[in-house]
Formats: sequence, C-alpha cells, structure tokens
Amino acid sequence: MESERFKQALGRIEAAIDRLERAAQVPAPDARVAVLEERHRKLREGTGEALARLDRLIDLTANPATEG
Repeated sequence: MESERFKQALGRIEAAIDRLERAAQVPAPDARVAVLEERHRKLREGTGEALARLDRLIDLTANPATEG
C-alpha cells in the first residue's frame, strides 16, 4: 500500500517536472523566463530533498532498529 502511494507520488512529481521543463523551453519575456527558471530550480531542489526524506523513511521502515 505504502509502496503504491510512493510510486504515485513520484509519478506526480515527475509529471510536474516534465511540465515545467516543457514550459521553460517556450519563448517568453526575459523577466518571466528568469522567474520560471528560479521556480524550476527550487522545485527540483525541493523534490530532491523530499525524495531523500522518503528514502530515509523507507529505510527506517524496512530496517527498524532493534531494541534491547
């Protein structure tokens, strides 16, 4: 169940990045391009951070610390 939700979340993230990358290739006024590029950079960074957190959570779930 969690694996399916994780796959769906990744799919949505990848689709959003694809849309942003396509939009970034459309000619636009210079100021707008700069704003879009900055938003794209922040989204990619945030996505990387979110995926790293998900990886850590998966690792913790798959390998719980043993007590005792």
